[in-house]
Order: sequence, then structure tokens, then C-alpha cells
Amino acid sequence: MGLDPAAVLTLFRKDIWRAQVRDALRYWVVIPGAVLATGKAFDLLTGLPPLPGRSLLTVGAGLLLAAGLLLIWRAIRDLQVLGQGTPNPARPPKRLVTAGSYAFCRHPMFLGYDMAALGVVLLCRSPGMLVVALPLFLLWEIRFLKKEERFLARRFRADFQRYRQEVPFLLPLPFRHR
Repeated sequence: MGLDPAAVLTLFRKDIWRAQVRDALRYWVVIPGAVLATGKAFDLLTGLPPLPGRSLLTVGAGLLLAAGLLLIWRAIRDLQVLGQGTPNPARPPKRLVTAGSYAFCRHPMFLGYDMAALGVVLLCRSPGMLVVALPLFLLWEIRFLKKEERFLARRFRADFQRYRQEVPFLLPLPFRHR
């Protein structure tokens, strides 16, 4: 049985598709580019040497990058399968997702971004990225996630309050797992 082209096209409304492309560019090009550029600029302005331990750093960075990308993929998949939606506000999940990767922390996709970003920073061996750009990005991210949580609290009310009490914000804590 083949796919009906008209049915497939309705899945990709232009406004939603544009929002998803815009957000993908923001999170995969603009923000990482800003972190990289800010860190490298700091390195150049201060004359800091690259981080030491090239081969060990490269292995650790590669593992962090791979684990982060895998976690991002899993979180997106959980939103699709368990929540019947996407991470994009133009096509949000229909249900609050509390299982899968979302059982370990409330923002596993961002934890994956953070792991991948740390991996890239270590691959670049940039002290400026590590001590200036990445922490600034993390502060911005936490502010963004707090705003998102206010929205989720209004949308899912008691279910989200229960979830918030049971599951840590961003870092999975073994002693706090449900």
C-alpha cells in the first residue's frame, strides 16, 4: 500500500514546516555558532593556549557528543511516540510525556544539547568556550526552560506539578529517581 501524496503534504503545513526549519537553524546553527565564536574571540583576546590533553580530550569529547546526540534523538522520539507531537511549539505534544527519557529529567533534550555542546567545546580545546561561552549559554538555557515550565504548568496543571515534584529539572539524580 503506497502513501497518498496529498495525505503526506497535510503533515507538512507550510507554517509549521517554516517554524520547524527556523527553530532547527536557531538551535543547530545560530546558538552553537555564537558559543563557538564567543569562546574563540575570548581565546584570541586573552591569548589563552588550547586545553591540554589532546588525545584523552578527543576521546571524552567524542563520547559526550555521541551520547548527547543519542539523548536528543531519544527525547524527540519520546515526544513523537508518547506525546504525539514534536519539540516545536508549532506542533507540540498532545500529552505530557513523563516516561522514556523524560523519566530521568524534565528536559532530556536540553541535557543532550548540553552534553553535545560540551563535547564540541572539548574538541575545539577552547578555554574561552569552556569558561565563558558555555556557562553563558547554560544560564540562558535555564532561563528559557523556567519559562517553558511555567507554560507547561498552565497547560498540564496538576499532572505537571506532580511530574515536577518527582523528576529533577535537568540533571538526573540517582537518589531522586521515581
